[in-house]
Amino acid sequence: MYFFRRKIFIPLLCLIIFLPVVALAGPGRTGAQILNLGGGARARALGDAFSAMSGDVTTSLWNPSGLADMPESKFRSGRKAAQASMFYTDYSAPFGEAGEGLYYTFISGAMPLGDVGTIGATLQLQGQGTIAVTTDSPDILREESLGTNFALTFSYADRITESLSAGINGKMIRMVLGRESGSSYAVDVGMQYLLPFEPIPTTLGVAIQNVGPGISFIDENQADPLPRFLRIGTSMSLYRAKYHHIRLVSGVTAYIDKLAEDEHELTVDLDRLNAEREEKLTQAQLLSDRGVGIRAFEWRHLQKNLGLEYWLGNLLAIRVGYKIEPGINLPNLTDYFTGGIGVKVYLFNLDLSYGPSFGPNNQRLIEATGIIVF
Repeated sequence: MYFFRRKIFIPLLCLIIFLPVVALAGPGRTGAQILNLGGGARARALGDAFSAMSGDVTTSLWNPSGLADMPESKFRSGRKAAQASMFYTDYSAPFGEAGEGLYYTFISGAMPLGDVGTIGATLQLQGQGTIAVTTDSPDILREESLGTNFALTFSYADRITESLSAGINGKMIRMVLGRESGSSYAVDVGMQYLLPFEPIPTTLGVAIQNVGPGISFIDENQADPLPRFLRIGTSMSLYRAKYHHIRLVSGVTAYIDKLAEDEHELTVDLDRLNAEREEKLTQAQLLSDRGVGIRAFEWRHLQKNLGLEYWLGNLLAIRVGYKIEPGINLPNLTDYFTGGIGVKVYLFNLDLSYGPSFGPNNQRLIEATGIIVF
């Protein structure tokens, strides 16, 4: 069985890794921003350092291989538990009246199938709010909905060896822009490996997400590429005793949606920029500034994530996280920090997260995830 799984997953992983190399990205933009949102209050509280985590149904949004190690069921001895969860974020408070109808939510589930592996599904929904429709006067005729974006993901994960697990997601994406809409599809693939480091059990996670064709609303020649990521992370069990467990998680994310640049567009942009500069930019400098190709792995272009989780028994978790997003300079050091708690009561898990200041009203987001384990 292990040999069969390796024959399936390893060639598939190579295909997903090398397929994007031949693709050209658009003019520095990505579409389908719903794929950027991730989710899960536990991940949020840990600074989105979740690519090496497992046993949680929400890991499918970060690294599908995390579904391979589900916890044991309380009802079926020796069998892994199924999980269902719901996550919700209301953006109306940070944006005030302009945020009416803005929200993000997902519903997910995962079911272990014994030796066959684990299957799962996730539905993400993003409400885009409303817009006031007027004529030549400032009087509002009506409020018109901007529509709801969605992404439907089907997942499969399994353990290939005792130390290595792998997973894959298939996604269908639909975006709405007023009365126009566009659709696409994408694939994620990920692996997690338990390093042979006995003093501190450490898992290494790697995932490539959102490999697929661009999304367009009118003209396929003007399609925006999907937000393609490469996530690398670790999960370290620093201390574990009967009633205490401390875990340190970390990660970096490279935005690899722009693997090459159109030569003509690059030349035009370089001439335009140099016309206004005394010190001329070189082509290499412009590519570096844009994070094109291998330059996406420069430290300044990487998203950095760090989190610490403490469990008291199997009842209460306290979490803190730290996240740096490239290109976003927040005014206060505290804006880079996140936090949250988790509570387990019999079959129910409730995770809450407290994020950085957000929106014009500079309010902090409180997000919640409910999980049922059965």
